[in-house]
Amino acid sequence: DVLMEVKDLGTLNPGFEGVNFQLHKGEILGIAGLVGSKRTEILETLFGIRMKGKGQILVKGKEVQNRSPKEAMANGFAMLTEERRSDGIFGGLSVGFNMTISNLPKYQKTGLLNGEKMKADITKMINAMKVKTPSMKSKIANLSGGNQQKVILGRWLLTDPDILLLDEPTRGIDVGAKYEIYELIIKMAKQGKTIIVVSSEMPEILGITNRIGVMSNGRLAGIVNTKETNQEELLRLSAKYL
Repeated sequence: DVLMEVKDLGTLNPGFEGVNFQLHKGEILGIAGLVGSKRTEILETLFGIRMKGKGQILVKGKEVQNRSPKEAMANGFAMLTEERRSDGIFGGLSVGFNMTISNLPKYQKTGLLNGEKMKADITKMINAMKVKTPSMKSKIANLSGGNQQKVILGRWLLTDPDILLLDEPTRGIDVGAKYEIYELIIKMAKQGKTIIVVSSEMPEILGITNRIGVMSNGRLAGIVNTKETNQEELLRLSAKYL
């Protein structure tokens, strides 16, 4: 089933224009392109960080506006940002805090937080994400980059999103942790999550996606089936509108 459809999406200058695609439930769509091709801007627009200039975003056939991240979250979106350390984590606070901060209303009852429910969900997600940490009370800044990324993925999964937007999900992470992140992304798709991945690494985007959209100078140059493409074709599409 088509879960999300984007029609003639564009942002105000400087930005992108004329982006069209459909996403099916459980699909992983990669977005490739050269630096400056406006890949990240697409995710930011879908998540309400950036103002939509024109076009439509439809989820399950119904148009959504996503005028803010809060509204986007209410519509089933979640976004893992590119700059993990600056805008993804609260470095001086615990793993548990970082994992539940986006989902606090779930634990509130009569103005109080249900500590036992929070602890149970944190423990469950630490195990599911295979986060290597001494405890949930450890500062997230003391974890490796890969484990920090797993915590953020766990944070968004606790909000039970339909659509996950992942911007450079393995940037700055060692090879072993990258493989674990890839496994988690594929596992999430198999569980029915629909995922968009922006990545600068060709082997990564060719290795975990079903289809790949290629951006060129703010325009969508084409969408190809991953099994039927290669790095040469992706590079050729990346230069289409230069």
